[in-house]
Amino acid sequence: MLKIKKSSIDNIGVITLVGKLSGIDCTGTIQEKVKEINSKEKIKNFIVDMAKVKWIDSTGLGELIATLSSVQKQGGNMVLVNIPSPVQSLLKMTNLDQIFDTFNNMDDALAAFNSKKKK
Repeated sequence: MLKIKKSSIDNIGVITLVGKLSGIDCTGTIQEKVKEINSKEKIKNFIVDMAKVKWIDSTGLGELIATLSSVQKQGGNMVLVNIPSPVQSLLKMTNLDQIFDTFNNMDDALAAFNSKKKK
């Protein structure tokens, strides 16, 4: 079962995933939270914290790709942080590490977004 927590820091949405990102249960769930934050707070950029993701399958990968696509269509970006080793390996195997910006921790991701704001 996937739990999703949402918050914001410095006008950047933070989506924290806890549990398994797999199966039909996760389809549309991350996109839904992103749309909620976007419509309520007008936030376009998002950080997805994956530190507590225990498992991810092709449906979970599809959900991340679909969410990234919808965020980019709104003129924003979505990055992944705190990616567990098995998930990182899966991203590399599927070449999705070429599509997603990834960071080791929240501070690095926030710094990257903030440096883009200053330009």
